[in-house]
Amino acid sequence: MTTMTQAAPSPWSITTRTIVYAAIGAAIYAVLNYLSFGIQVPWSQEVSIRPQYGVVTFVGFTFGPIAGFLTGFVGNTVGDQLAYQDGFGYWWWSVANGLAGFVAGLFPLWMASRMTSAGSKAVTAAVAGVVATVVGFLFIFVEMAILPESTFDVMLTLNYIPVVIVNSIAAAVVTPILVLAWEPLRDQLGR
Repeated sequence: MTTMTQAAPSPWSITTRTIVYAAIGAAIYAVLNYLSFGIQVPWSQEVSIRPQYGVVTFVGFTFGPIAGFLTGFVGNTVGDQLAYQDGFGYWWWSVANGLAGFVAGLFPLWMASRMTSAGSKAVTAAVAGVVATVVGFLFIFVEMAILPESTFDVMLTLNYIPVVIVNSIAAAVVTPILVLAWEPLRDQLGR
């Protein structure tokens, strides 16, 4: 008797599973973004407190870089559309959210051999979320080329630093919680 084993899908393939998980993540992220847009960080330039940002890094970490990018990009774009009726007005922020999800999705590929327990996976997820935030949101500096009135000092002190602080806290707290909650569900679903 022979048994067939199904190879794990490549993290770079766009499968139905990738699209479904990205769509679910993007929908959750968009709706929660819409609900929290009014909660501004006082020492920033329109940066919101967004605990739901952990959904982006969770989807990337758990389902891969493509799902993470799509969740961040589509979720932020739809959230902006719902809140401001201008989904692509500040598209570079949506790309930055997507890049953060993408970078979070790279960590399990790099760190798979070190994630031997639920605890080590949760810690890796927290670190992945923070690093992904720091790296992904560097993309917002594109604004300086698009809007000449945006200077490096303004972008750094009123945009980048506040968003990195707020989103890093969200990623460090929410991502490992979601990863730990997903593990038993994943086993039950056979994913």
